[in-house]
Amino acid sequence: MADLSLDFLTHHILVLTQKVMELMATIDQVLSDVTAQTTAVASLTSLFSGLQAQLAAALAGTTLPPAVQTKVDAVFAGLEANNAAINAALAANVPTPAPTTTPAPAAAAAVKS
Repeated sequence: MADLSLDFLTHHILVLTQKVMELMATIDQVLSDVTAQTTAVASLTSLFSGLQAQLAAALAGTTLPPAVQTKVDAVFAGLEANNAAINAALAANVPTPAPTTTPAPAAAAAVKS
């Protein structure tokens, strides 16, 4: 009977160990995905800023017709709105870290006694 219980426990420990390993692999993949997304968002932000600077330099001293200027403004307003939406979506899916607690010195001393 003791051997049966030991086999039962050993089997379940192995199953739990496998599940933990699968969970860790999943967490590693999610972390990798988030890192890649962060890099992509930073690249897009840099691209949009560069385009805006290049356009401003190319058009320096030039007056665009009002209809064209409205379109240019709409493009960059849309880029800024999209960038804000992406950043908000990423921030909304980041969990708040759990607070860490340390035992009070009196409680730690009582445990040692």
